[in-house]
Amino acid sequence: MRKVMLWLTGWGMADSSWDAVRSQFPSYQHIAPDYSDVTDSVQFFEKVEGEIRSLSAEELIVVGWSMGGMLGIRLAAQYPVSALVLIGTTARFTCEQHDLRKGWHPAILQRMKRQLSVARERVMGAFVEQMLTPGERKQIGLHVGVDSQKWSTAALIAGLTYLEEEDCRPFLSSLTTPTLVIHGTEDAICSLAAGEGLASSLAGAHFVQIPDCGHAPHVFVPEVVADSLKRMVEQLAEESNQQPI
Repeated sequence: MRKVMLWLTGWGMADSSWDAVRSQFPSYQHIAPDYSDVTDSVQFFEKVEGEIRSLSAEELIVVGWSMGGMLGIRLAAQYPVSALVLIGTTARFTCEQHDLRKGWHPAILQRMKRQLSVARERVMGAFVEQMLTPGERKQIGLHVGVDSQKWSTAALIAGLTYLEEEDCRPFLSSLTTPTLVIHGTEDAICSLAAGEGLASSLAGAHFVQIPDCGHAPHVFVPEVVADSLKRMVEQLAEESNQQPI
């Protein structure tokens, strides 16, 4: 049986941010799209599709973080996915109201896009700082893979456009894929309320709330994320064994 995990990282983040969790699943084939040459928002999903279009896996687990989670939702709505893991994800990133509990105002993303071309490091630094709790900021030197220089500035701008435009809410009511939603209680990028709302909109979704954690739980508490993912894998195995031959 060919078992595959597809890892979809968040905006501007390095694939290596998954390493601590990914290493806990040695029996799986691990694949991840490369966004380095993306210049348009539609290309993100095209990259994801390209990874699985010719894949003949009997089990495909999609793990998405933030923007990657939104890509994962769209993928699960269109392709057979065995299980979906959504970390720090919301179904709609932007909100016209000035209420960060519901989403970011589009004007914030538009300002970031303008500034990226002239002050990339400052924009990314401010974003990473907002991702983390004060305690996590003190640990940041211990962790690698949070900000990726591999993303071109064009790809970063295209990613912000994707976040501004994407709306996964129409997919939620019909999505039957077993889903695990993981969210830090102190997430300042995608609020806890957004994660709770996402989980409640997905039939049978399991919600894992991580106390005192920001937007990157798989980086700072990988053991918690890995344990939750292992339980999902075990449940898939049990259900597979119960199916008649």
